[in-house]
Amino acid sequence: MNIRNIGFKNITKGKKSKQVAALYTSMTLGIIIGIGVSILNTRLLGPQQYGDLKFLQSLFIFVVTFLTLGVFVSGSRLLAQRKHRNIKHELIGTLLLFATIVSFALIIALFVFSFFEERIFNNELGGIIRIFSPLLFVFPFQLCLQNIMQGDNRIYVLSVFQIAPRTLYLGGAIAFNYFVPLSLTSALAIQLVMFSVVIIAMIVLFKPKFENLRKNISIVWQENKTYGFQVYIGFLTGVATNQLGGLSIGYFIDNTNVGFFSLALTITMPLAMIPNAVGTTFFKDFANRNSIPEKSTKVTVIFSIFALLVFLLVVKRVVLLLYTKEYIEVIPMVYILSFGCVFHGLGDYINRFLGAHGKGKEIRNNNFAICIVNILGYTILTYALGVIGATITKLIASLTYLCMMYYYYKRYQQKLLNCVTKNR
Repeated sequence: MNIRNIGFKNITKGKKSKQVAALYTSMTLGIIIGIGVSILNTRLLGPQQYGDLKFLQSLFIFVVTFLTLGVFVSGSRLLAQRKHRNIKHELIGTLLLFATIVSFALIIALFVFSFFEERIFNNELGGIIRIFSPLLFVFPFQLCLQNIMQGDNRIYVLSVFQIAPRTLYLGGAIAFNYFVPLSLTSALAIQLVMFSVVIIAMIVLFKPKFENLRKNISIVWQENKTYGFQVYIGFLTGVATNQLGGLSIGYFIDNTNVGFFSLALTITMPLAMIPNAVGTTFFKDFANRNSIPEKSTKVTVIFSIFALLVFLLVVKRVVLLLYTKEYIEVIPMVYILSFGCVFHGLGDYINRFLGAHGKGKEIRNNNFAICIVNILGYTILTYALGVIGATITKLIASLTYLCMMYYYYKRYQQKLLNCVTKNR
């Protein structure tokens, strides 16, 4: 299909280019602030407590993924479709109701699990999980709001949402440490409280309506049957098993190495942002188009490769400058993960198009393949090679993700071409 008939503007012009720039800028600022947060945490908490903090974050995200059932991605697609614009605020209200239900389930599940956690991981963190379980609602609401913003093309708001919690945490942690030394519990408390403030503000901003709930729940659930649940199955097998990296390192080695691995992921994350920002910005347009614009793809790939080359040239000096010698073990992991982040970002770019077209089964099947890579890698390779084995697993999983996304996109284009040929 000729993309000239699609009607896309060059991404360097007009509203979309501004949205891409805004989202990418917020992501860049978010990473810079995130690096600032990691510097603060690594220096004030030390390797052991920093590792414990990253372990808990991995655990929370891992569990919440099991409870969403794909409802939030279904709502995002519904909001992106023009035919639902008249009930937008009602759909938002319905999605927030689902987020509330998921939050209660998450709090109960982790509270109960906390009594067994210490026996499994031998890290004495069960009591901390119980203390902070009431604030864990932030994780389901974070996923819900991100999908609402993407589906409704609220890119500028999403840009703020990307950086606000970390910015507030950074300021709060610095102020707290001025009076009392920062610890694992105080760091986690500041993070969850600041996130709660941002989430409540965003809910007020979106002005949800809780009208016609029965009808709107039916609309969302019907969409979930055909699309969202397929993506959810993929999340369980692919995205959720990504969290096995930190959990398996904590099980086979220790939480100090969980911190090293998580820090390497944080440092390399900017490399995935360029294609991710473009794909997220175009999500609503993708829902009403037949192909990805070729020009935007070329620009995205070129900028991603350029960013990778610059990153490889400077990253060692930057890591040694920003972090103490206690974290020098992070550098080999960073080199490996940098390629994986580029692959994953490009996969996300294609994923946004397939998701906008309701290709839940294709996304699910892709995640099945990633699940196999993750389970085998995070068990066999982590056991055999330690944290480097987990790093290699992440690289292989990211490459698998990109290749399969590209395969399913080309297959979709071929089906469209066959339909056009038949109708002639």
